Amino acid sequence: MKKVIVALSVGMLIGSSSMAVAATSKKVQATLANFKVIVNGQSKSVTSDQLLYKGNTYLQLREAAKILGYEVNYASSTRSIEFSAKSQSQADWITLIDLSASNGYQVNLKGDSSDVYNISKNLKTILSVNANGLKEDEEKVVTSPSGNTVRIKKLQGSLVLNRADLKKAGLIL
Repeated sequence: MKKVIVALSVGMLIGSSSMAVAATSKKVQATLANFKVIVNGQSKSVTSDQLLYKGNTYLQLREAAKILGYEVNYASSTRSIEFSAKSQSQADWITLIDLSASNGYQVNLKGDSSDVYNISKNLKTILSVNANGLKEDEEKVVTSPSGNTVRIKKLQGSLVLNRADLKKAGLIL
């Protein structure tokens, strides 16, 4: 009889401790989704599903950082997540949107094409960029109406222009 009482007591202790652990941990009910992610007008490939929770969408930090051109590191000593630019070479390039926003240029698609852009200021075309068939990290040279050359390439799915070439052409400071 003593063995039965001891066994029941041990069972109840184990059961109550697991109930205490379950009561203190939070449960979250979320839905998996797969959205198209677009950065600066360029569609980006996403390898993981996103979570939908209470009307918010969550994307893995590493994947979001990769899409935006950053590296992510976790510092366990400080329990912090650090973002840093992937490489200095990315600073050598500027997207069409950033070029437009920082220099007052208008960027428009030329005709029905999805890869030919006219960059203009005061209704005067200063550069026409044809990115048809341009592959990731492939460079191409375009020439402005004034005869200046500017290197372009696709970097992480976005069309970018070389800053040094734009400076040399007098198109940015």
